[in-house]
Amino acid sequence: MDWAVLISPIVSAIIAAFGAYTATKRGYEESRRLTEAQLARLETEVKNLRRDVEKHNHVMERTSKLEAEVDNLYHRYDELKEAIK
Repeated sequence: MDWAVLISPIVSAIIAAFGAYTATKRGYEESRRLTEAQLARLETEVKNLRRDVEKHNHVMERTSKLEAEVDNLYHRYDELKEAIK
């Protein structure tokens, strides 16, 4: 058996395997980097949304208190109006 005939395909297979491994590793690293960037952006957006929701909830609490106070003032106005008559 002539080993010279087998050496060329074996070397070619090793080089091809190394190239495939390197390309796959680079692709994985790039994909991971993009995913981490997207995750960081989503975390920032969630923090901003949480802040906005807290502001909205605070406004809603204040609004319901004001509505209750206005309702109370209307009742007092009606009572005073009846007392004047």
